[in-house]
Amino acid sequence: MKRAGVCLRVLLLAVAVCWTIGTRAQESERRVALVIGNAGYQHVDRLANPGNDAKLIADTLRRSGFTLVGGGAQRDLDKATFDRLVREFGQQIQGAEVALFYYAGHGIQVQGSNWLLPVDANPTRAQDFDFQLVNAELVLKQMDGAGTRLNIVLLDACRNNPFANLGTRGIGSGLAQMRAPEGTLISFATQPGNVAVDGTGADGPYATALADAIRQPGLDIFHLFNQVGLRVKRDTQGSQQPWVSSSPIDGDFYFAHSEAAPDVMGVPMLETPPSVQAGASRDAAGGAKPAPAQTADTDRPLRDLAEKGQPQAQTDLGLLYAKGFGVEKDYATAMQWFQRAAGQGSPRAQYYIGMMYERGYGVPRSYDTALDWYRRAAAKDFPLAEIAMARFYGRGLVVERDPAQRATWLLRAAGRGSPQAQFILGNIYRRGLDVPQDLAAAAQWYQRAALQDFAPAEMQLGLMYEHGNGVPQDDAQAARMLRQAAEKGNAVAQNALGMMYRRGQGMKRDYAQAQRWLRASAEQGNTLGALNLGILYADGLGVPRDRAEARKWFEKAAASGNEAAVARLARLDATPPAQ
Repeated sequence: MKRAGVCLRVLLLAVAVCWTIGTRAQESERRVALVIGNAGYQHVDRLANPGNDAKLIADTLRRSGFTLVGGGAQRDLDKATFDRLVREFGQQIQGAEVALFYYAGHGIQVQGSNWLLPVDANPTRAQDFDFQLVNAELVLKQMDGAGTRLNIVLLDACRNNPFANLGTRGIGSGLAQMRAPEGTLISFATQPGNVAVDGTGADGPYATALADAIRQPGLDIFHLFNQVGLRVKRDTQGSQQPWVSSSPIDGDFYFAHSEAAPDVMGVPMLETPPSVQAGASRDAAGGAKPAPAQTADTDRPLRDLAEKGQPQAQTDLGLLYAKGFGVEKDYATAMQWFQRAAGQGSPRAQYYIGMMYERGYGVPRSYDTALDWYRRAAAKDFPLAEIAMARFYGRGLVVERDPAQRATWLLRAAGRGSPQAQFILGNIYRRGLDVPQDLAAAAQWYQRAALQDFAPAEMQLGLMYEHGNGVPQDDAQAARMLRQAAEKGNAVAQNALGMMYRRGQGMKRDYAQAQRWLRASAEQGNTLGALNLGILYADGLGVPRDRAEARKWFEKAAASGNEAAVARLARLDATPPAQ
């Protein structure tokens, strides 16, 4: 029975970590998106899904922390409205961290240029395009100079050419490949020159796959679009294959993060012997596998404890219903248990109620109500609620954006030992977000979080030691920190550690270890891990040359837009196999 209690605590820990991380966009980022869906065309064939697609993507992005131009999906835009919203988008992204543009509807290419169609477009000659259509390059121009770290352009616009009978020379099928400017990723619903389909459901296959991928915690941007491509290819029986064009991007980006401190949700850490801890089952990502919902502290069922009024058991039971672990997912029941615990003053339950309202889980989304519950929990010194307060002030959600207040709340949580808050402060100083960039200060905050085995901080600190950013350059220390993060499953750290083994950097060169860590990274979908693993096989570095295996990993990296992988594939094709 004691073992069952341990398993449940591990389960609740996993529930809490997974649920929260899926909801937190990077706390210090400002994300802005313009989402357009044109379907009700006046002079060309109407389309079935773009309006639905736009709403699906807009709602998904909002839950990932994006501010939407116009407040939501913008549908059936005429030329004047289209132009106005693109201008507003250009204004709102000034100083933002991430800018995203999504368009679903008719699109055509003419002599290598891509044009997006307002619903009132009715050109009779190619000269009309400048006045009646919107050039996709206009969106990139709005992003240029905005100061964003990352720009994302999503073009779900590769449908049949509506002007096939116009007789205009140079009109091609689908859209043309676009070169991504610095810090930009462009995703097409299908490969250049091909035509996408609307699908048989209410939403198109690309939008459906994209929304599902965005909601998954822990997918870096390149892994995400690789997954989208594979799913669309499968769902359309190979007739549609999304394509990505990307330039080098500074840092990592996740629509929804996956890394969390072990006790990030306030679930008490277990004071159990190593033999008991080792008995807990782990999944491939290092998280606890679901265990039967039995007890919190004794051999009595968790529900019995909750019904007897124990607030911790009530909150734990609410978590199980919120995630659907061992029971059918039921937000209403989860909220009932959270409210019963909150009524007894549990700051943990108050925090979860705030999250339910912030994310719109089973209740109408209400930032005002969420903030009220976060304030109650933060007043009782609950670190995650303090981080939530920082998030609201950092993004300007129902309060005036106030970087000083954000810093105050983060410092409160960090001072209580929250590695998540310490990591966020490290990010703020490393990137110079509302403060002068200070790599030394960033390293100090990462070090505090790393002392608590917080894998993202260990990874960042390892990279800083490797390059001498904010700390003395120290390959041995870099390898130590990267190994700690890599062993916890951090894909970025696994790639970096593999490359240190490959180069013999701070250690004896060891291709077997390089292959081990690069494979671990690549199998999690890390683009650089896949590229570097492919190079081992292509060049026969510590392994027999294997063109098929090299191609496999290069293709995975190339599908995410990695230009070096595309070049390596071209080199493979140009080199005849050894006889």
